[in-house]
Amino acid sequence: MVQLITIFIALFTLFATSVQGAEKPYKRFSVIKAYRTSMKEKNFVQARQVLNDAMRQHPEAAADAQLYRYKLDALDQLIGVENRKIYLNAKPDTVSFFNYMYELYVTGLQCDSVERIALAARQAEGKKAVPKLRGGVGQTMLPYRKNLLNAGKYYYTKKAYADAFRFLDMYAQTKSSEVFIDTKGNSFLTDPDDDVDVAVLSALSAYGSSNYSGVMNYLSESLKDESVRPQLLEIGVKTTGALKDTTRMVQLLEQGFEAYPDVEYFYVTLVKHYNERGDFDKALQRVQRMTTLYPQQRDYWYVTGTELVLLDRYDDALKAFQQCIDIKADDAEAWASVGSIHLHKAHVAYEQFNLPKSHPDYNKQKNAITQRYREACTAFEQSRKFDEANTALWLEGLREAYFKLNRGKSLRALENLK
Repeated sequence: MVQLITIFIALFTLFATSVQGAEKPYKRFSVIKAYRTSMKEKNFVQARQVLNDAMRQHPEAAADAQLYRYKLDALDQLIGVENRKIYLNAKPDTVSFFNYMYELYVTGLQCDSVERIALAARQAEGKKAVPKLRGGVGQTMLPYRKNLLNAGKYYYTKKAYADAFRFLDMYAQTKSSEVFIDTKGNSFLTDPDDDVDVAVLSALSAYGSSNYSGVMNYLSESLKDESVRPQLLEIGVKTTGALKDTTRMVQLLEQGFEAYPDVEYFYVTLVKHYNERGDFDKALQRVQRMTTLYPQQRDYWYVTGTELVLLDRYDDALKAFQQCIDIKADDAEAWASVGSIHLHKAHVAYEQFNLPKSHPDYNKQKNAITQRYREACTAFEQSRKFDEANTALWLEGLREAYFKLNRGKSLRALENLK
């Protein structure tokens, strides 16, 4: 008997749970009634929730444009409550105020989208279909345009870049929304001419929140602002790099380098990019532009020499490194580079030297090789003189030069150096 009672209780519990968990059928009238009751009681949060629950649980509700319109009114009231607190300085909740406003815009766009889907279906059936809610939706959203922009700026100053972008993007994207177009096809927005300013803040906010697609949405428009154009071009380069869009990245680098050669980032990054891909000719062209613009800048000549070495243009490289020395006589790096080139030329000449001693040109060619080692030795000694602590510049080169020139005493003096 006890066992039967236990089984009965278990079955009853299972039945009750299944009935409770079963989804109730959608009753539009009941939803609207509950919504209106909550609105009448000024319980706007509950009114909004009634509609949210219905649209989440029932496809019919989610496809009902009128419910979105009702939700819009509830949100409008919630914003009004917070707005009055702000006006009365009665501990307003700024975050809630902004979030309700953003949700109002989202809901308004959803309302128009759902209504358009229904209109398209009617038109497909050959029936007359005219939007009835759009005008009212736009008029409800309109008073908050400036607040929407202010919210974006507020979050930007707080460095809450993801939130800043959310509001700025909504402000910018809705400038062309159909909800703000009257029956004659004219926009009734009163926004100022702020497309570029908003694009700049949107791009910066998107980048600050690693929203790289968001950056690209606003980059072109934002680049119209000359005052921050170098910074935005740099952001564009880093963004396209993160997106693995190498073609666009190089275009932006070239654009930045062409307009702002004095901004080191564009020059350095562009030269590095071409060098990493073995395109030394293009890298050299960019560096040579800098030597033309700034002929007294030693660093540009040094990089020019390095690029020329990569291209096996050693005589031209010598001239570039000599320019460094002409600008800065104690340039230990340039002296070491000169020494390395002379060593290289000595190596090449030695590999090609295959004349017998009886040949009339034997001594001439041997002396030419020796002269290369003398020139290398002189250059490395100068490098040592101007930066003796940096043995990596001159030690190995000097050892080889002393050995080849049979300067045993000088070579032994280098034995304990590292």
